[in-house]
Amino acid sequence: MLETEIDSKVNVPDQNITVGMEGRTISRLAPAGKAIFEHSTEEVFSQHDFIDENQVVVVTKIDGSKIIVKLK
Repeated sequence: MLETEIDSKVNVPDQNITVGMEGRTISRLAPAGKAIFEHSTEEVFSQHDFIDENQVVVVTKIDGSKIIVKLK
């Protein structure tokens, strides 16, 4: 039987994440990866280059569900 119900979700960033907020990468951004902001782990994208793990980053732009960061 075919199922018509979809229960997956789109990546929706925490509403408390704002431009200028600082966080720390918990994986390499190549150019996408994970970073933690206060108590929220989010998928983020590097503004320019690759960013290594355990680096301080700053949110430069939020475009829909995409969080753009750069090195601090």
